[in-house]
Amino acid sequence: MITLIKNGIVVTKEGLKSIDLLFQDDKIIEMGYQLSGYNHVIDATDCYVIPGMIDIHVHGGGGHDFMEANLEAFQKASDFHLLNGATSLVPTAITASKEAIDHFLIAYKEALNSPSISARLIGAHLEGPYLSKEKKGAHPLKYLRNPEINEYSEWIKKYPFINRMTAAPELEGALDLGDYLSQKGVNVSIGHSNAYGQTIIEAMNHGYTSVTHLYNAMSNVGQFEGKKAAGVAEMALLEKDLYVELIADLKHVPRELIKLAYLNKTADRLILVSDCLSPAGMGEGQFFLGTEKEPILIDVSDAAYLHNQTTLAGSISSVHQLLKNVISLGIDFVDAVKMLSITPAKLLKLDDSIGSIEVNKSADIVILNKKYDILHVICQGKLIK
Repeated sequence: MITLIKNGIVVTKEGLKSIDLLFQDDKIIEMGYQLSGYNHVIDATDCYVIPGMIDIHVHGGGGHDFMEANLEAFQKASDFHLLNGATSLVPTAITASKEAIDHFLIAYKEALNSPSISARLIGAHLEGPYLSKEKKGAHPLKYLRNPEINEYSEWIKKYPFINRMTAAPELEGALDLGDYLSQKGVNVSIGHSNAYGQTIIEAMNHGYTSVTHLYNAMSNVGQFEGKKAAGVAEMALLEKDLYVELIADLKHVPRELIKLAYLNKTADRLILVSDCLSPAGMGEGQFFLGTEKEPILIDVSDAAYLHNQTTLAGSISSVHQLLKNVISLGIDFVDAVKMLSITPAKLLKLDDSIGSIEVNKSADIVILNKKYDILHVICQGKLIK
């Protein structure tokens, strides 16, 4: 079947264009005017047509955590995000035992090959276990450890779909980790780190190319070896080559710091991520993060907090909400879309197939009305909503 999307305002790499497009199966095949040869029509009059959004840091949603490590959890969580405009996902594991991480990766492999998963799974992200104890956030202390090549090389060999890992570069062995992973084409990201100044430069020289959830669980300007020094937060803003994740749920990062990141990094290096947990879409109550065997209890009200604490544990926002949030701050609409599409695609070197609306790229498309509400979601050429 060939489908025409007509009369829409399309976000293209050149900006907004009033243009029609055709897609067949899972590919965009033509863009222009007075197109023919179609047998199905989607009327997008007065609507925005944007690339399917990409979430490269997501733990769960719809009542399920990816670390439940079963097909149902992957299906329910990915369906929640797909209906909210994320056509591509990088399911993310938290720090856990090697056994629990292995179970997550085995479940990812099953989900990747399952017809019940409609969203595009574009890799797995290990957020830990090689994180700073001082900046652990919600990660369980007992499983934090220094990188060991026998462990991480086994993961990469057995599970070649791992394409992201967050680590603290100041840990013993972390620079070797960066060398190894970057040579294997894995994005190595500085996160949950207490590093300062030169250590961050060294990390970049050893393959680290991004920073995980800017401003959260990281060092900022302070004393290091008896002198005032820039932390991860300042270096992330300063170093132009570093990509930066940001949780734009308006809970993890205040509005003025989102604007500061946007002004410093621009939409070419700033990536919006949900860092979303299982309670998203489920209302208030008590839920868990991580595995069912060793759950980390979280309380959900206006946000998700560690049980009986005021520490944020992750977000309960979809990428659609992130998009609306940054637009409400006065950030340019096209740039807002870019930070959720082509920029994460470039970080993961997937921009040849996803991340923008172009001929021969995947038919991953979201249609929004003028209030930025989602009307339609198309993933791999299939009309989901």
